Amino acid sequence: MTRDDAIHSGASAGSPDTIVGIATAAGPSAVGIVRLSGPGAINAAGRVVRAPALLGTFASHKLRRVAIVDPGSGEALDDALCVVMHAPRSYTGEDVVEIHTHGSPGLLAMVVERLREAGARLAAPGEFTRRGFLNGRIDLAKAEAVALLIGARTDRAVVLAARALGGDLKRVAEQVREDVLDLIAGLEVTLDFPEDGVGLDVGAAGARVDALMGAVQRLVSGARRGRLVHEGLSIAIVGPPNAGKSSLLNALVGTDRAIVSATPGTTRDVVEATIAVDGVPVRLLDTAGLGTARDAIDAEGMRRSRKALEESDAVIVVLDRSVAPDGSILDDTAHRPRVVVLAKADLPADPAVGALSGAVHVSALTGAGLDTLLVELESFVASRSGTDGDEGALVASLRQLERLEDLERALARATRTLREAPLEAGLVDLHGAFGLTGELLGVEPRDDVLDRIFSTFCVGK
Repeated sequence: MTRDDAIHSGASAGSPDTIVGIATAAGPSAVGIVRLSGPGAINAAGRVVRAPALLGTFASHKLRRVAIVDPGSGEALDDALCVVMHAPRSYTGEDVVEIHTHGSPGLLAMVVERLREAGARLAAPGEFTRRGFLNGRIDLAKAEAVALLIGARTDRAVVLAARALGGDLKRVAEQVREDVLDLIAGLEVTLDFPEDGVGLDVGAAGARVDALMGAVQRLVSGARRGRLVHEGLSIAIVGPPNAGKSSLLNALVGTDRAIVSATPGTTRDVVEATIAVDGVPVRLLDTAGLGTARDAIDAEGMRRSRKALEESDAVIVVLDRSVAPDGSILDDTAHRPRVVVLAKADLPADPAVGALSGAVHVSALTGAGLDTLLVELESFVASRSGTDGDEGALVASLRQLERLEDLERALARATRTLREAPLEAGLVDLHGAFGLTGELLGVEPRDDVLDRIFSTFCVGK
C-alpha cells in the first residue's frame, strides 16, 4: 500500500473527519493543551473560543489570547491562548488548532466534550502523528523517533532519541538501500550479458556485500545498546528474611519506597523502584526473603522472588553481616552477574563473614558503602551498554531492530549464495535484502505495521 492509497483508505489520516485530543500529560498542571486536526478543526474550535476576530482569520502559527466559553450557556470558563496552523504547514498536514488553557483536568475534559459535540471525534493513540506521516509531513523513522523521545527516561536516552529524530538511522539505512540497489542492477546486467564483460564481477559483488553486512552489523550492535539505554535493566535484590533488603532499596532510591520492619517477612510481594545508573534506567526489585516458608503467603512471596531472580539481568545478594552467611543463596546465584552486599555494616561482623571476599559492606542507616555499591552497579551497566560512551549507539524501535537483524541475516545469505550458488540465487537474496531496507525505512508500509507503531503513542500525539 502506498502513502497515497493510505490517505484515501477510510478513517485514518487524510480522511474527512476532524479529531481532538488532550496533548498534555494527565493530572493537574499549569497549562493544558487541547489539539484538533482536520478540515473541521477551525469551525469546531470556534464553538468554544471567543475572540475579537473569527478563528479562520487568525494569522497562521501565532498565539492569540482568547476566552473559553460553554457554547450552550455562553458562560466563560477560562482565559486561554489559541493558535491556528493552516494546512499544509502543520504537524499533521491538515488544519490544526491548539487551545492552551489552565491545566485543570476537569476543564480540559469539558473542552474536549464540547468539541466532540461540535463534530470532532476523540483521536486514537498516535493518530495526529499518523496523519502527519500519511500526509507526507514526517517519515516513518522520525515518527518512531518521536515515540522513543516521549518514552525516554534518562538524559542519555533523550540524547539517543534526539539523534534518531535527527535522522541518524535513516541516513545510514538509505545508504545501505542504495548500495544494495546498485549491486542488484550491476548483477542483473552480468546475468543478462554474461559474454560481454559488462556489469558487475560476481567476486567484487561478494566483497561489497561483505562490507555492507559489516555496516549493518555495526547498526545492529548500536541499536541493541540503544534499546538497552531506552528500556533499562532489572536487578533483583535477594537474600534471607530480615537481611536488610528493603532498607537497601530505600537507601539507593533515596526515599521510603519499601516498608522496613525488624519483624522478618515484612516484604511479601516484589516491590519495584527505578534509579538511573550511568544514564540507564535500572529497575530494582526488592523481593521477599528466601528461606523456609511459614505459611501459604510466605510461600507465594518466595515463589515470586525466585521468578524475579530468574528474569532479572543481575542480582544484588544481601546478607546480614552480623550473622553467619546463608550459603544456599550464594550457591543459587553463583551463575548470575551479581554483587554481594553485607548489610548492617554499622553492627559488629560475624567471624564467618571474613571468608566472603569481594563483598561490599553497606550500612543503610549511615550510608557507609553506598558509593562503593553504586560503582559496582555502574561497572555492570557499562559492561552491558558500552564502555566507550555512546559512540556508534543509536536508539531504534523494536520493529526497526527486528528489521535490522533480518537484514543482517539476508546479507549473510547473499554472501554465501554469491560464493557457492548460481548468480540467480544470489540475486534472490539481494532482492530480499532490498525489500527489508524498504520495511526498515517505512517505504509502502502495511496497515498492520502502522497500527503497531502508532498504537504505542499517547492519545494527544
